[in-house]
Order: sequence, then structure tokens, then C-alpha cells
Amino acid sequence: MNRIEIIFENIKKYYSYFFLPLILMYLLFNIFDGNNGLLSHTRLDSEIANLEGKVKNIKNSNSLYQIKISSLQKHSANPDLVDEQIRNVLGYGQNNEFIIFFDN
Repeated sequence: MNRIEIIFENIKKYYSYFFLPLILMYLLFNIFDGNNGLLSHTRLDSEIANLEGKVKNIKNSNSLYQIKISSLQKHSANPDLVDEQIRNVLGYGQNNEFIIFFDN
């Protein structure tokens, strides 16, 4: 027999002992660190909690803006709110005033 044929026969005889650990290592890696693995689920859970907090903050600010819009749309609008919006948005002021803007 040729040496190459002997090598191929040994490979055929023992290939399951070689590939089985590789397959197991691949599966274990994907269980823990794959796209749907345990570690990615914990990362996704923390990201979901973070995004839910952002959505809650945006909803709160949206409701505040809705209140401001509804009070500005009424015919008897609050003159203080109208004055505040004119100063903030348009930057108008009187000649003897200093306007200081604070970021929220």
C-alpha cells in the first residue's frame, strides 16, 4: 500500500474523533457568544431598557410640547407664553432689555 492510502484510511477511520470536538466547540461558542447567544441576550436586554427610557423621556417632552401647542392655538392664548415663545424662537426683545438664553 501506498503511504498516502494509509494516511487516507487512518483519516477515514478517525475523522469522527477529529470533527466531533470541532463541532462541539462551534456549538458552544454560538450558544454563549453567537448572534442569539446568552451574552448577546444580556446586551440586547440592557439596550432595550436604555431605549425604553429614552422613549419615556421623549413621550414626556412630547406631552409638554402638546400642552404648549394647545395653549398657543387657543384664541385666548396666554400672553406670557406667547411673549416667551416670541423671545425664544424669534429672538425679539425691547431696546432696554438683555436676553439670556439657558439650554435645558
